[in-house]
Amino acid sequence: METTVINPPELFVGKAFSQTFSVEGAKRLVFIAGQIDCDRDGRVRNPGDLEAQLKGTLDNLDIALRAQGATMHDLVKVNVYIVGLQPAQTPKIRDIRAAYFSAEKPPALTLVGIERLSMDGLLVEIEGIAAV
Repeated sequence: METTVINPPELFVGKAFSQTFSVEGAKRLVFIAGQIDCDRDGRVRNPGDLEAQLKGTLDNLDIALRAQGATMHDLVKVNVYIVGLQPAQTPKIRDIRAAYFSAEKPPALTLVGIERLSMDGLLVEIEGIAAV
């Protein structure tokens, strides 16, 4: 399987995401449902704490990927949903997620501010697609 990242010179080059990501000869695509910062019993671990929830959610994403024989470095597309996203939060969010994703080929990524998630206290949900 060959993955190719192209960041066209006409577009912004992000620190923790790629503008385009292609996969050729992929044996398998893995689709991961939106992950949240909940324990195995469905309890929110860090209600109201954005940074802790972001880390916990990324840890859960990693667990889901590993169950499919994939890693965070296999991600090609990620959608991040943040309740009440403020532009001032973006650098910290970027730094936290950059620690989890490939530095050489970070996935294509969308960051979206939303009004609310499915459970009280939740601030982050992340879904992804990996090529294995």
